[in-house]
Amino acid sequence: MKLIVALFWSAVIGEVVGYIMTALAGYPDNAVWTLIVSLVFGLFVYLVSILGVGKEAKEN
Repeated sequence: MKLIVALFWSAVIGEVVGYIMTALAGYPDNAVWTLIVSLVFGLFVYLVSILGVGKEAKEN
């Protein structure tokens, strides 16, 4: 369930940030690529939190 929530919020926040960045740069918004990049980044952050940071936080 945590993975689904993490991917959902990474997609939402990624789309908002992607829209703002492309609007400021003057480029057309490509929602599919923005979604793919934000989901990959969200999955990476989720895996890092499980593998690295999660073990250290639980030990202390």
